[in-house]
Amino acid sequence: MGYNPTLLEVLERTMTEYDVREEVVNVMLAELLQQRGLLSIPETIRKSISGHTRQLPDITVADLLGLRIVIEGRFNKGAPTRDSLLKDAQKRVEQGISAVCLAALYPPELRAVESLPKLRQKLDKAKLTIRVVSENSDDGWREATVDDVADALRRSYELLVSDDVVVKSVADIEDAIDGASEIFVNSKGLKERFRKTLGIPAEDKREDKH
Repeated sequence: MGYNPTLLEVLERTMTEYDVREEVVNVMLAELLQQRGLLSIPETIRKSISGHTRQLPDITVADLLGLRIVIEGRFNKGAPTRDSLLKDAQKRVEQGISAVCLAALYPPELRAVESLPKLRQKLDKAKLTIRVVSENSDDGWREATVDDVADALRRSYELLVSDDVVVKSVADIEDAIDGASEIFVNSKGLKERFRKTLGIPAEDKREDKH
């Protein structure tokens, strides 16, 4: 069997001194979140970055406790970068690519890192500007460390799950009501029992002979 490079080695090849790519930081952020027990990176992502073309995907797709999440980050170059990133993040959710999109603005100094270990160390301590966009919430931009990012994603996940439970419960109740109504309409015996229980007089169907 041929030699399969590690994720660390593959990412190292995509870097040149003082020229870190945004896609590398995206994957590195996903790995740091994975170490915190929050994400898992699918094998498809690993295969895509270990190809001979050395091309990394523009976005990183991972698994957030069973939900698909997209991580899309750019080096912070001001308002135009922020606005463009938000628009793309919203599209990821609107188009059904993922239930959650983490938009991250990376501090420019992360670009001037000469090795992956130093990038990981600096990213782990860096202040990012993030925005978590999901199907039912958008918390706005905020400064965050990687630990803060993890907390924000947990809250977004819990909100999505709780909303799903409520929606399912409402749907179940509506189905039960519809089913009960159908039975009631088609059952003369039930109608009579309800009439007697509620004290409703029986309909007098005798014709008036006067």
